[in-house]
Amino acid sequence: MSDKDLLVVISEMLRKQDQHSELLNKQSEILVKQTEMINLQTQSLEKIGSSLNNFIDISVNQFEQQQKFNEKFLEKIDVFGKAIDKTADLEERLKKLETAVFKS
Repeated sequence: MSDKDLLVVISEMLRKQDQHSELLNKQSEILVKQTEMINLQTQSLEKIGSSLNNFIDISVNQFEQQQKFNEKFLEKIDVFGKAIDKTADLEERLKKLETAVFKS
């Protein structure tokens, strides 16, 4: 191989190396942009996660308050139920007493 041929081969190799370098630079730029997008998406997901956690905390708190209210409400209903039963029992006794007194 002559010196001229060798120079052509070296020149071609350097040209291809430059092309590869350009491709690598473009790919690096693309990767940087994708990384930025992924970071933005990660931040968005973190905000969404935080919002969901707040929503869940508020929902649990409201559920617990509703549960306490329901328990108090049921206790009051039980008290009223016992009072109604007692009233019904007293009315029944009164009827028996009236029947006994007025039959005589």
